[in-house]
Amino acid sequence: MEREKSSDLLKRIHEEYEVIPGIHNYCDRWCQRCRFCTRCSVYLMEVEEEKFRAENNLPEQDFDESMSNILQDTMEMIIEMAAEDGIELSEEGDAELEFFPLRRPEKKHYLYRKADEHSKWLIKWFGTNSKIIDTKLKKFSETSKQDFLIFENAIDSLSWYMHFIAVKFSRALIPPYDDSPEASYDKNGSAKIAIIAVENTIQAISAIMVYFPDDEDEFLTALVRLERIRKRALKDFPDAMNFKRPGFDD
Repeated sequence: MEREKSSDLLKRIHEEYEVIPGIHNYCDRWCQRCRFCTRCSVYLMEVEEEKFRAENNLPEQDFDESMSNILQDTMEMIIEMAAEDGIELSEEGDAELEFFPLRRPEKKHYLYRKADEHSKWLIKWFGTNSKIIDTKLKKFSETSKQDFLIFENAIDSLSWYMHFIAVKFSRALIPPYDDSPEASYDKNGSAKIAIIAVENTIQAISAIMVYFPDDEDEFLTALVRLERIRKRALKDFPDAMNFKRPGFDD
């Protein structure tokens, strides 16, 4: 069976499912915990790809192959749309890009630096405590369902958001092309999901501290850093928490 083009698959998904447009742009990518999976085009496309591979006994697709297929299909779709509008794409059009200078995230900004500092600390902490974590998970699975669920959830949250916070603040800190409301839309959405990730991480550390009494000072330092990040983000992005994420805030 021939693989369906990404552009055709996307059209079919929008016809067959009640997809929420743009919901994937401002989520935390944690599909396993999302109640809107069946309304997300990105998730549904991944499901269809896995289904196709299973039905055709194909090996699991790696990231590079997946991105290559998507890029190729996307370029074909852009060319088709341009042709329909009577637009000819050529190298001469590259000159127009000179009017749009390359935008880079402000990696010297406090939010990015401190978020990156948090992720590096957490990588080190996980490396030091990996065996202890496994031992505690095994113990709690046999002795206390409540402790197991609390501990596992906290560990999963810390791991999931470890790099996410810095990545989203990095995106939020990319200078917009202008000062219009439209230009501020993405930065506020990115800042909001980063702030939510910070708050979730604070909750996770607060929950797990009791299980690592010897690391209390280290955890308190992390909590202070995260709270300062949260307050600074709210100051630098005053409209972020008013941003309406498609689906989640409707």
